[in-house]
Amino acid sequence: MKTVIITGASSGIGAATAILLNKNGYQVVLAARRLAKLQGVAKSLNAHHLLVETDVTKVADVKNLIEASIQKFGKVDILINNAGLGYIAPLKEGKLEDWHRMIDVNISGLLSCIHTALPHLLEQKGTIINIASVAAHEVFPNTVVYCATKHAVNAITIGIRKEFREQVKVCNISPGAVQTEFLDQSEENENVKQMKDYFFNNETLKGEDIAAVILEVLSKPAHVAINEVIIRPNV
Repeated sequence: MKTVIITGASSGIGAATAILLNKNGYQVVLAARRLAKLQGVAKSLNAHHLLVETDVTKVADVKNLIEASIQKFGKVDILINNAGLGYIAPLKEGKLEDWHRMIDVNISGLLSCIHTALPHLLEQKGTIINIASVAAHEVFPNTVVYCATKHAVNAITIGIRKEFREQVKVCNISPGAVQTEFLDQSEENENVKQMKDYFFNNETLKGEDIAAVILEVLSKPAHVAINEVIIRPNV
């Protein structure tokens, strides 16, 4: 039975992925800052799970996450870097603390998880899945710094693939509009209102759609590596 660590697992893509993988025979480690939310997700899981309260911006928390996973399940086969933040605002109205927070979570937090888990993933010839965004491949107005962080995620993914080919698999999954709590992170403004209207009043993607893609990526045989998936709503 493979062990998978999922960051940002308290809601949205992370929660849906934890539930689907657990139902399909994976031992799942759910990591997020909101323990109460994790406990809510755990109600949909079988016994093969672990909850670890984790802020990926704190290196000590990340080390504790990996250590707790090893102590519980003896190994780490898969790391899914899903924790992320996105603030929506024009550059001239953006807050410096929001920009720094996005960099801390989306880039530094991801790197801390990769660095800490990598020895265990190499030992298992495991898999790293980074949840990027279509913003990793394009730059949109009003989300410029967010796009920059996701471009960094894409670059990190490519670098891992080039440095560790045949030692670990790595996949960058880049969703378009997904109905999650993503937009709740920003202060209400006209741009956010327009995006919410599009996200929730159209048949856009759901966390379960991305979870299904992740399961498909993980289901491939050892000689097959899916390195990039871009998934958009067909609306």
